Amino acid sequence: MEKFCHIKLFDLQLEGKKILQDFSLSFDEKKSVCLLGESGSGKSLLLKSLLKNPNLFEVQGKIAFYFLESEKSSNWKNDINYENLSLEWKQFLDSFLADKINFEKRYALVLKLLQKPDYLFSEDLHSILSFKEMRIFLNFLNSQNISFFCVTNQIENTPFFDYLLVIKNNRIALEGRTISVLKEEKIMKLLGYSLPFYVNMSIQLGYYGIIDSIYLSKEELEEAIWLLK
Repeated sequence: MEKFCHIKLFDLQLEGKKILQDFSLSFDEKKSVCLLGESGSGKSLLLKSLLKNPNLFEVQGKIAFYFLESEKSSNWKNDINYENLSLEWKQFLDSFLADKINFEKRYALVLKLLQKPDYLFSEDLHSILSFKEMRIFLNFLNSQNISFFCVTNQIENTPFFDYLLVIKNNRIALEGRTISVLKEEKIMKLLGYSLPFYVNMSIQLGYYGIIDSIYLSKEELEEAIWLLK
């Protein structure tokens, strides 16, 4: 059966005050969606509201929520029946859980993934995943056909997502494919955001006809410029 997930149009309120107005989302072909907003704009409240109100969804598939919780394990391989997992899962887990500092939070996230959800909704992962690790994580979710919705107040964490929504003044002020949104440099500045360095550099080089694409990291940009030689 084909999966789908639509969040119905609704207003988010707290103690009678509107926090977020006219919010809706349809995943369709979007594999990863990021909601960008300032601290206090209602991002975490949105996640909690979605968790507590399943009637806000039109969904065919399984949904999981992750709120940076922690889980302890003295022998995680035994706890999750590691030996029966596929090689792809083993390789991912061996790398993902190697970080001892953030192990308990990462392990809690792994337990969510092992439930094989179709859709994962999460708070910002920048405190437990580096920029490079976020890309690896998203690639793994994609390989497992898990669609991902994440909220953040860090624009640097947005480039690897397929789709981006930007909150301003309690509304979605801008949305679209992430690269297209980030190209709206003047609008993003009006909304209070400076573009990630390598995205901005790509745009500036594009103005001079040097490159014609947007690159998200130093490695990608250097490779593109090297190929021009």
